Amino acid sequence: MTATAMRAGPIARDLGPRGSRAEVAGADPAAGLPSAARQVLAAVPLWWAARAEATGLSGRWLDVHQALESEPPDGLDASVTLDSSATLALSGYDLGAAYVAALSPQIRARHGRHYTPELMAKELWAITSRALGLGCGVAQPLPGLIRDPACGAGALLLPALDAHLAALRHGDPQVTLTGLPHLIEGIDADPAAVWLANIVLAAQMLSLLATTPIRQRRPLPVLARVGDGLQPNQIPARAVVMNPPYGRVRLSPQERERFAATLYGHANLYGLFLAAALEDLDEQRGVLGAVVPTSFTAGLYFRNLRAVIAKTAPLREAVFVVERGGVFAGVLQETCLAVFSRRRSQNTTIGNLNGSRTSVARVKSPHGEGPWLLPRRCDDASVAAAAIAMPLTLARAGWRASTGPLVWNRRRADLCSRPGPHRVPVLWAADLDGGVLHRDAIRNHLRYLKLREPSDPTVMVLTEPAVLVQRTTAPEQARRLVACELTTTLIEQWGGAVIVENHVNVLRPTTVSPLLTHGTLARVLATETLDKVMRCMSGSVAVSAYELEALPFPSRDVLCLWEMLRGESLELAVTAAYRPEPR
Repeated sequence: MTATAMRAGPIARDLGPRGSRAEVAGADPAAGLPSAARQVLAAVPLWWAARAEATGLSGRWLDVHQALESEPPDGLDASVTLDSSATLALSGYDLGAAYVAALSPQIRARHGRHYTPELMAKELWAITSRALGLGCGVAQPLPGLIRDPACGAGALLLPALDAHLAALRHGDPQVTLTGLPHLIEGIDADPAAVWLANIVLAAQMLSLLATTPIRQRRPLPVLARVGDGLQPNQIPARAVVMNPPYGRVRLSPQERERFAATLYGHANLYGLFLAAALEDLDEQRGVLGAVVPTSFTAGLYFRNLRAVIAKTAPLREAVFVVERGGVFAGVLQETCLAVFSRRRSQNTTIGNLNGSRTSVARVKSPHGEGPWLLPRRCDDASVAAAAIAMPLTLARAGWRASTGPLVWNRRRADLCSRPGPHRVPVLWAADLDGGVLHRDAIRNHLRYLKLREPSDPTVMVLTEPAVLVQRTTAPEQARRLVACELTTTLIEQWGGAVIVENHVNVLRPTTVSPLLTHGTLARVLATETLDKVMRCMSGSVAVSAYELEALPFPSRDVLCLWEMLRGESLELAVTAAYRPEPR
């Protein structure tokens, strides 16, 4: 589906309980806010006055309501008393962060609200501006409209605004100020955040206002508005920058039709925002810069989105955030700054952000709907480069993956610690620790499941050999792939049958003669090299069946050679296989 066709589709209005922007926009925003959030907003006029006075302004320009034609949100109690000394010392970035931090966890979780730290905001603009061709070192005016469809308090627009004002510092200040609404646009469903964004952005214009002759001064322009960030826009953006809300949402039939080209299974808000941003981009030169969880690079539910992105605006640069705290709180997966560009590039630049930016590698730009291989470390770059070019996947090598069928909390009443009639032992993820199947004592009180349902013998029970892989690992865990072989002998030792719990993946052959036997596959998955491949593919602590089946493997001849190797010889052979061919 083309961007033009998508733009003509129906407008998303209400995406359900966790993603309803219409609901937020229509509420009395300040009245329902926690006291701490209202105190942050109540301190804003004093914060503004201190900023304006520091630039040499006086009189009406110290009053934010006169200096900026932006009304405070309804329900804000201006009589709130507070010790504002700490608030007055905050930067514009910190003021927005203080507002979001003051919201209740329930509000943040329900509406997917989160704030972008200053370091990340500046880095995202740096890589976005590179994709725009603005270069480094010398400030240049913005080449067109920069839009943030989920602007919050304006953090991601601040670096772009600062760069533009710096480039025009010697020009006519009133002309520069008048032109800003055509170059900077923020949209958000939260009126309180929008009010704050307009003030924070306008505070960056104060020095320019101070250089304007008194008689020529006009109220500072409003750059953010209340609205639905998923609604199509008439004017395309030269660049979209965003840290979108996230969370699963329900779509109406009309909304699902609009986003059909990028949806697969359930919808996530940030995936919808990425798709909508593609609609908004300039068709020839547009650039999209986003702070997003890396689940979109490998997850099954984002396969169609990856295909559309790779076709219409390939990934140009990705910077992985090593320290995730405060960005997606409580989310056990990586966050990255990703920049996509209409102008095609053969390679993608990879970096890390951990207090400062470090370079990792340049790899071939990912394409297609399958998981994208993007190295997180310099020493993984060669492994990723070789894996990208491999002809097979685990699925094409004759194996399929599925998750264990037992969701234990749904069958809590049927779990027990002792064997008995119609009871089958349960195999837990902890039983695979170290790559050797054992009965971990921590799970012995839930070791057996009583078969009650008519479908249990066929759905739950496993009696054939398989390869088992932990589905969830801890962030600090040394390995992402923890696998072991479930042999006929082991099944007999467990009583002739086992039931696999949902936190374990089960690999079974799809043919009588797969290219790798059970034992060899388990040993290959246990190598350091395959663990690196998985880490290049997945940014989550979860190892999904979909990702396992997509693991890249070399040719049939190489796999046949692996069958004859064991121990260090196999480790060395696997390492050699995942080494790029010399050019």
